[in-house]
Amino acid sequence: MIPRPAPSTTPPPVPRIHRLADLALGLSACLALVPAALNASGTQVGFQDAFATARGNAFVATADDPAAVYYNPAGLTQLTGQNFSATAYLVSLGADYRAPEGASASMNHQDQLIPQVYYAWTPKDGSWALGLGFYDPFGLSTDWPSTSGFRTFATKNEETYSTLNPVAAWRISDAFSLGGGLTFNRLNVDLRRGIGLMPGDEFRFEADGTDIGFNLGLRWQPSEQHAFGLTYQHQTSFALSGTATASPYAPGESATSTFVFPEVVIAGYSYRPTPQWNIEADIDWTNWSRVNTFVISKASGAVDLPFNWQSSCFYELGVTRYLNGGWYVSAGYTLSENSVPDAMWNPAVPDVTRQFWSAGVGYSQGPLRFLLTLQHATSPTRTINNGIINPVSGETTDGSYSSSINTFALSLDYRF
Repeated sequence: MIPRPAPSTTPPPVPRIHRLADLALGLSACLALVPAALNASGTQVGFQDAFATARGNAFVATADDPAAVYYNPAGLTQLTGQNFSATAYLVSLGADYRAPEGASASMNHQDQLIPQVYYAWTPKDGSWALGLGFYDPFGLSTDWPSTSGFRTFATKNEETYSTLNPVAAWRISDAFSLGGGLTFNRLNVDLRRGIGLMPGDEFRFEADGTDIGFNLGLRWQPSEQHAFGLTYQHQTSFALSGTATASPYAPGESATSTFVFPEVVIAGYSYRPTPQWNIEADIDWTNWSRVNTFVISKASGAVDLPFNWQSSCFYELGVTRYLNGGWYVSAGYTLSENSVPDAMWNPAVPDVTRQFWSAGVGYSQGPLRFLLTLQHATSPTRTINNGIINPVSGETTDGSYSSSINTFALSLDYRF
């Protein structure tokens, strides 16, 4: 055996990029108040601003408020001075299950408030802009009762993914802008399911980790009537460290895992026939095929978490009509594709193809702007018959699942 060198009594210097990451992630952790509710494909939280949400999330080519930090950082060059935007996004999620033999269960209702905060600075007559955003691009919070009939597949699961995103943008010409920045990301997971040897037993994995990614965007507006936008959000991979517990059989032990989240590509076209109208259509592609099997490693033996999801898209359409006196109204439609195949179904992520209908009204006066948005999602009942049976408990997830989502978003913007 090769002897280990004696440990140094002087800690090695911390690289500047790591100090910056630690500072940014610390702020991100302070702002991460609650886990985001599942409200889109997979665990993606696709709606990141009240104005964009009112337009069906079709905003990547418009990108003319501080939320461009997320949707398309190149759009920040359209702003002037300093702009601040804060949105309170309230999500209400419900789900119901009916077994083939008629038994039923309802997920404990989830009402969660998700903060979304953006800041942008564009110097007067400058060709560049800076921005900073805090948001939750992914998230999960589901809580099924222990009497559901499938507790060995899922009980209570939470995933809190928070991002702090500084960006910069540059206007190359009157028609074309580029933008991008780093994303400082923090993930906390609390995943639970029954074991099945006796009533009330539970396997639980609690862990957290950080990662750094990036986002890029471009915007091209060849004329007043037409604008195009494209944005890319890089994948992230978290080396999680925490505790795994098999209660009541064994105490908690150290456990690690690597969780991967997909890249996102959004493309859009905005048409403005007159200054009073803005119509946009977007496609948002998320590469969920990167999410395969995650392995929880621990001394007593590894535990596999199989996902094997499939890539999916949002199809987004929105319109805004600007009225007299500073008022404006928006409406939108979003089709969110299912990302979880029948063969890999798990009630912890009750994903289905959903249609989101949204409408909003806003008012702008001087440096202030506010917007109120309501959103409702409709989806078909999903019937699962994959025949997967837990060998310990004999439970199955086969049956019919229905879900409901309603959201409320209120934003306040201030220009100074």
